[in-house]
Amino acid sequence: DGRHWQRTPVGTRHTKNKRITYRQRVDSESAFFAWGPPFTHEDAERFCQQAVAACPDAVTFTLCRTRGGRDVPALRVGRHKNGATPPRTIWVQARQHAWESGSSWVCQGFIEWLTSDDKRARILRKKSQITVIPVMDIDNVAIGAGGQGQRPQDHNRDWSDQPQWRSVSAAQQRIREMDENGTFDLFIDLHNPDGLQRFPYFYLPPQNILSERGLANQDRFLRAVKTEMTGQLAFRGLAKESGADYDRARWKNISKNWVVLNCRPHVVAVTLETPWNTPHSHTDGYRTVGRELGLAIERYLRQDSRDGGELGSEGNEQQNREMEGIKQGDRK
Repeated sequence: DGRHWQRTPVGTRHTKNKRITYRQRVDSESAFFAWGPPFTHEDAERFCQQAVAACPDAVTFTLCRTRGGRDVPALRVGRHKNGATPPRTIWVQARQHAWESGSSWVCQGFIEWLTSDDKRARILRKKSQITVIPVMDIDNVAIGAGGQGQRPQDHNRDWSDQPQWRSVSAAQQRIREMDENGTFDLFIDLHNPDGLQRFPYFYLPPQNILSERGLANQDRFLRAVKTEMTGQLAFRGLAKESGADYDRARWKNISKNWVVLNCRPHVVAVTLETPWNTPHSHTDGYRTVGRELGLAIERYLRQDSRDGGELGSEGNEQQNREMEGIKQGDRK
């Protein structure tokens, strides 16, 4: 029906002509086939409106108008939406690479949880304001292009002083404003990785650009994710750095690295990679990852990221007992 997507059986690979044959029974007059579950510009607009209708703490806005003349839908969630300065602000974005449609579904799962009546979602909305961009590269999504490695610039290598893309420039401006207000705490960029990965993992900024507080906060955030992301697509602790060895020419222009280099020392900025090539990489699986990410953010924000003091109702001692630490050796 174009709305509910399921995975086909595994295809048969033919080494001679390097092709794969898929066989799928169709029990209807017509069927749609797609590389991954689509999430379009229209989906982003509709979902932002649905979130506003479901939650009085949510408002929708337009991040920018693209070079292709399309609006980039955005959502702001939190009880400080009417001009008051929130105590803490968070930025979550998806789809800097247009082909990575699963990241938008992770984003949808996060928004569904965040705007729900879940007790922990209500707590997070009360003490923070979260900005969410379901699709950053709207133009390439609209025309069916991949976006990764595109010319003249990949969106996730465009975080410079003079960005090519308006969505990147608008995101930078708003993030700078939050940081200047002293409220900015957390930046999360949602992606899908290569086809060999089986579990979610993170790309991190290189340690040599992190402050002592920033590194401690990053480790604490990863511990929170490991505690909460325990479904079929569980986070098992894998985290990789993407610095000069990863992209010598443009590593400083990767979004999370730009955030660390341009914001206060306590800010955590990471990239979450959710695998697309597993039996659980479907819309429900992606949305579960998004919900678990929301729970991890709520857990992380129980403690003050600036001085390590307790903010939430649960003590740090109990929280530390619940969390299994991620050892330094887990980074690869």
